[in-house]
Amino acid sequence: MLVHAGVFSDWFLPLAQHLPTDRFRVVRMRRCGYRGTAAPAGHLSLADHARHAAGLLDALGTGAAHWVGHSSSCLIGLQLAQDRPDLVASLSLLEPAPGGDLHGPADEQFVATTVGPAIEAFRAGDPHAAFDTFMRGIGGPGYPAVMTGPLGTAGLDTARAESAFFFADELSAVREWAFGPGQAARVTQPALVVLGGDSPQLTPLMAETVQRLAGMLPDARTVTLRGCDHLMPLQQPAALAELITGFIDSLPAATAAAPAATR
Repeated sequence: MLVHAGVFSDWFLPLAQHLPTDRFRVVRMRRCGYRGTAAPAGHLSLADHARHAAGLLDALGTGAAHWVGHSSSCLIGLQLAQDRPDLVASLSLLEPAPGGDLHGPADEQFVATTVGPAIEAFRAGDPHAAFDTFMRGIGGPGYPAVMTGPLGTAGLDTARAESAFFFADELSAVREWAFGPGQAARVTQPALVVLGGDSPQLTPLMAETVQRLAGMLPDARTVTLRGCDHLMPLQQPAALAELITGFIDSLPAATAAAPAATR
């Protein structure tokens, strides 16, 4: 199940095109608050997003899915693994966002230099400046070229337009999320935690959260994917597809055979 990160909803569009559809049923979910969805009636917690994902999987009748998350949607997958373990066969987590006890000193610096200024710009009525500030913070000044490569200029424009929900609601949901050793002990599914090779230098908080999460989960392995940063689903979709498929193939037969989903 491919569940996109915050900011915009097409993070996983390239990855979906590289996964072997002869082996997996690929379902790529577009979360509430993003393009083409009904406007939420109020604030959505990450548990709300996890409940929406559960509803989709229940409606599709897939059974346990191999969850693929990125940034904030990693946290949603961890929440679903606790709330509905019957729906999660494994977790592939690409640079989790710093929610709960994953928050550390490097994140405090990131908030000061990126998150805070982005929110200030959004509240001042300049959503494009908010988008640019945040995306530069996670992908460097070359992020527009990274986005337009797989998504086109129209994709970049659409991403800017749909980012309002992220700044207005989702960032606070990440900060509110509770997750520590007790919650981590309940996540018994096999987990692959992925760090971009360029992230420790560009965004040190990503290395921090990967290390913290891998140290908490009962069954986790970590891998560093070279030549990418937090924008990895757009930079390395083919390599990610190979990595995720290999991870699923390495799991015990009963787990690996569970239907995989993305929409």
